[in-house]
Amino acid sequence: MAAERKTKETLIFEPVRQNRNFEVVVQRVRDKLMRGELRPGDKLPAERELAKQLSVSRNVVREALRILENAGLVTTKKGAYGGAFVAPGSATQMTQVLGDLIMLNAIELGDLFEARTMLLEMILDRIGSLERPPDLGALDRNISETRAAVSKGDSARRIAVARDFYHQIAALTGNTALVFTIDSQTELVQTFLQFRVSDMDPEVLLKSRTAFVDHLHAGRIEDAKAELRAHLDRVHTSLWRRQN
Repeated sequence: MAAERKTKETLIFEPVRQNRNFEVVVQRVRDKLMRGELRPGDKLPAERELAKQLSVSRNVVREALRILENAGLVTTKKGAYGGAFVAPGSATQMTQVLGDLIMLNAIELGDLFEARTMLLEMILDRIGSLERPPDLGALDRNISETRAAVSKGDSARRIAVARDFYHQIAALTGNTALVFTIDSQTELVQTFLQFRVSDMDPEVLLKSRTAFVDHLHAGRIEDAKAELRAHLDRVHTSLWRRQN
């Protein structure tokens, strides 16, 4: 039995590869991005040319591009004008990391909810300190889109509009780090919420959204924070109960 257990244990890991040139290619691209020599939208050399420049095989290049695409750093397009392009930034990678940490129980769902509320309140404080009143046109349009989605019973649209609602709040600060952070948190919460959107009373949602934006228009930041906090508490409490 001991010998059998030892054999199973030794089969947990596969032998380490001696030649992992694709990792070198991945790091070369990352270095170019870090130095600003490659920017979103830039097209990478074709596979054959990239392999020639780096003195590696095309298979190595393909593997490196696959890894870069999975990491969200590169997008590939087919056709006459296709190829590999540096991707625009998105919150998807941050969302994946947060999701993995939650699955590993490194982050409790309740902590995520609390952090989200605290961050949004900080963002509202930042908006209240701006020298000029922010343009709330995007949030006004979001209310109209929410009303339309509710009236049609379009749950998928409600999810998308809700994601945009929090994005637009963060965007009012002009701070891209805050925007990506809020987007990633919202996307993760929406993953839990998307199958339960019918649980959220549409009239309560519309009333809360409208009151929140009205407070912002009037410069009542503390009232806006209280309204948003109350709504988030309802959402988070509902999801917390479903998860436990």
